[in-house]
Amino acid sequence: MLSSYIVLSMIKFFVTIAFCLGLSSVVQAQSGSLIYYLTQSGKLVSTKDSADYWMLVDPPDTTVNKNLYVVHEYYKNGRVKLVTSSKTNDLNLLYQGPFIAYFPNGRRMRNGAFNGGDLVGVETSYYPNGKLYSIKRHNDNGLFLSQCSDSTGTILTQNGNGKWVEYDENFKDTIASGNVVNGLRDGEWRGRSDYYENYVRVYRKGQILSEKLSRRKLAPGEFAPADTLPQYPGGVEEFYKFLAKNIRYPNEARENKNQGKVIISFVVERDGTLTDFKVKQSVGGGCDEEAIRIIKLSAPWTPGMQNGKPVRVAYSVPIGFKTD
Repeated sequence: MLSSYIVLSMIKFFVTIAFCLGLSSVVQAQSGSLIYYLTQSGKLVSTKDSADYWMLVDPPDTTVNKNLYVVHEYYKNGRVKLVTSSKTNDLNLLYQGPFIAYFPNGRRMRNGAFNGGDLVGVETSYYPNGKLYSIKRHNDNGLFLSQCSDSTGTILTQNGNGKWVEYDENFKDTIASGNVVNGLRDGEWRGRSDYYENYVRVYRKGQILSEKLSRRKLAPGEFAPADTLPQYPGGVEEFYKFLAKNIRYPNEARENKNQGKVIISFVVERDGTLTDFKVKQSVGGGCDEEAIRIIKLSAPWTPGMQNGKPVRVAYSVPIGFKTD
């Protein structure tokens, strides 16, 4: 009997992980585990050697929670980067439950909890030297900035009031700083990002009153970072249904028992239409053409957003073909 299975890949902040082996960018282990190889930008790649980090998604541990997949992330040097759980086992992981993240040196970086992919409750962060960096609270009303300290342990913000400093992931550079009043950004904040070389924003009770942005020109093929990723109408589950309904296993592939994963990349434009379809990993036997045909049938997506404005976003979808 022939069947097809589909794995969705998304560029998403935090996705990572994997042990060991495999020649495919998505490896199905005998235990039922899935292994993903990714670059720092979240791009899916085909081999461990070309990856910056790996993601290992294990089947649910029935002794703990039969509905949650077990997720581990690993740095290139093999050290653990993140441990948590997910409601799904594809690259669009829907994190659920407690998590703990680590620096490459093995020290704890952050700990907290997810609910349906969103951070909830208290999130605690640390410097690479082990000192407490910040305490934040995530609730229905938004983010509350509770405490911030410098790398020596000197408190800068306490009980939601004081000066706040944000760093890049490696704590090498300051990327934003400003005042906090009653847990919310207040007054002038200065910072920088990959897309905005520099910005000055004026906040009042956490709301932006004004901003001045200095954008750099994007290089050919470069995309602005998205605060909100593009999404198929109705979300991931509807995308799965769309693929399952329309995909056909090519006769040539069936006869020759071609199987594996075709990785299709494309661009979600500002209006949600899909363009620039490319085969990044081939299976042959007509599977490549079938994968592109299916993606081209897709209705326009909800575009990615950056600062409330739609932006072009590069996207990858692995579609698997397997004979039973």
